[in-house]
Amino acid sequence: MNQEKCPCCPNHCSIDHLSCGRGMEHFGKQNNDNEPKSSGEQVIMDLRKCGHLLHHNKELDTNELLSHFSEEELNQLHELLSKIHNNI
Repeated sequence: MNQEKCPCCPNHCSIDHLSCGRGMEHFGKQNNDNEPKSSGEQVIMDLRKCGHLLHHNKELDTNELLSHFSEEELNQLHELLSKIHNNI
């Protein structure tokens, strides 16, 4: 049995017995109730995972993280994310 605990809610469930959708999403586990029904829902889940990772891991090396993208991909990502935060 895995003893790792979920950081997504106050229950701190074992990852073997997750009880909330946020925990299942965080660890990439899905059940029928949590399964994305569209590509839009999958994008939202991915954005939440990234936001959670960045929020709770402030010590991450951002240069290392961004090294996975080309300059063109970084510019595209910036443009796409700007569409969201400029329209909220």
